[in-house]
Amino acid sequence: MSKYDNDPDFLDLLAAWHENKTLSPSRKKELLERLEQDEALRLELAREIEMAGLTRAAQAGEPRWLELEEKLGTGKEISPDFESEVMKKLQTKTPESGRKSILGFPNLVWLGIAAALVFAFLNLSNKEPVDKGVAKLIHKEPLDEAVAKLIRLEGIAKPMEKERILQKGEEFAIEQGLVEMAFRETGVHLIGTGPLNMTLLGNDRIFLNEGEIKLVVPPQGIGFVVDTLERKFVDLGTSFVVQATNEGSKVLVLEGEIAVGGRNDKPSQLMGKGSTADFDRNGSVNLRSRGPSGVPELSLPSMVTSERSLTGKIYGIKEGSLPSTTDKEKIKKRAIVRNFIPLVRSGFKNQDRFKNFVQGRPLRFTGIAGTYDNFPLRTSLSPYSVENGWLAWYSGKVKAPKTGRYRFWGYADNNLLVAIDRKPVFEGSRYDSHFQNELKVPRKNHPFLPCLNARAGFASGKWFEVGDEPVRIDLLFGETSMTMTSGLLLIEYQEDSYEKTYWGQPKWPLFLTEFPQEKQLAELDELRIHMEEKIKGSFSVSQDSVWQVASDS
Repeated sequence: MSKYDNDPDFLDLLAAWHENKTLSPSRKKELLERLEQDEALRLELAREIEMAGLTRAAQAGEPRWLELEEKLGTGKEISPDFESEVMKKLQTKTPESGRKSILGFPNLVWLGIAAALVFAFLNLSNKEPVDKGVAKLIHKEPLDEAVAKLIRLEGIAKPMEKERILQKGEEFAIEQGLVEMAFRETGVHLIGTGPLNMTLLGNDRIFLNEGEIKLVVPPQGIGFVVDTLERKFVDLGTSFVVQATNEGSKVLVLEGEIAVGGRNDKPSQLMGKGSTADFDRNGSVNLRSRGPSGVPELSLPSMVTSERSLTGKIYGIKEGSLPSTTDKEKIKKRAIVRNFIPLVRSGFKNQDRFKNFVQGRPLRFTGIAGTYDNFPLRTSLSPYSVENGWLAWYSGKVKAPKTGRYRFWGYADNNLLVAIDRKPVFEGSRYDSHFQNELKVPRKNHPFLPCLNARAGFASGKWFEVGDEPVRIDLLFGETSMTMTSGLLLIEYQEDSYEKTYWGQPKWPLFLTEFPQEKQLAELDELRIHMEEKIKGSFSVSQDSVWQVASDS
């Protein structure tokens, strides 16, 4: 409870902001004088107005990336120097006539704008402004005000001991390991990994100088703020991950929404569930879900097959077999994946459209994980029509490691489909894939579980049951057009429990029919670490989860 909850000046200012109270000229004069003289009141008013604006924006059903100025009702564009101009008006002693003109805006709306856009960005951040919109933290000595309780600490901590209460203004750092803490009044739960350096600015605000943290914010904690040098992130009832390095900051929204505020005159914007973005020191923003997969291409394991191998072929459309065109819609309709639709619908029997295909050398299935830009070249699919894409088709009989219910998880840019006993059970293709749009295989997207460059996160298929007998598997994976391809295919057993990442994703095992050799195993481990550290998303490799190829396959 705020000390201003029963303050008549504070209540009148809020009422004026919400446009539900008319104030006399003398009362307006009193409020202006109080605002000029009482820094703490300005701070509290700014907090209240900022959260009111953010909450309305979040509940309005508007697009996620939304300028908050529209919600503040300014009715016009704010000048680049708007904040400093309002600050001058508040801090300069003006004649009576000047004050009347300042208060001439209808219903004191200017007070709300001034408080929200000036004090929220300058006073609330506890920083001194520096060039290029970057701010630095003014270190404060810890105050005698408890804000958070340390729950768990694994690693080297400085300058504090385990099992203690953290104070307002206290700097917290660990060189390695993991820390878990809970904020006392707001109930916000924080998990961080080292190296980590942050300052607890209060019950509802921290400054993250270095490291990566995940926050889970309950309803009473809405409005919790994470400051970095590039941005401030205001929670609107969510779970999110923030990372700060000397190159910039990153954010991933796992649930709900957050408001992202700039460090200068830039407006705040909303990010929703599944959104992820990078902010560098120069102010540029990169939405990584729109780019390449962000993972390396592994070396190609030996394609020499044995009786334990799930085999396949890679297909492309013959170069020159179709008239040349630059029409994107025609190219899309000619994509090789579209020629596989009749095959899938026929239970993998109808190969009438294969007459225009060329093949590479025979394939041995070694899992789907990483980038596959050079896969056609490595498997001798040449020459073929690159603009019409390529597709690999693996088929055979496999035996599950245990009887019971399974489901697939994963994603591919562009095409990924798995069928058991000739019936599709998983489709994890990109949103514009012919597999997704024409076959309508049951699928659930999980945007709060990042997977490569998928906007919709991991996809999961329906549960299917297998017994002691081998089942037929058909697996299709490939590119719609050109060569930028990536994918990940994992398998979940319903009765198993899996280790989770700190952002909550179970590390389901990679779907394999042979356990990797030492070199491939090392590369897969490097890929997993790269994903966890750079783009989120993870997996495991387990010998107990390998599906054995049947001898009569």
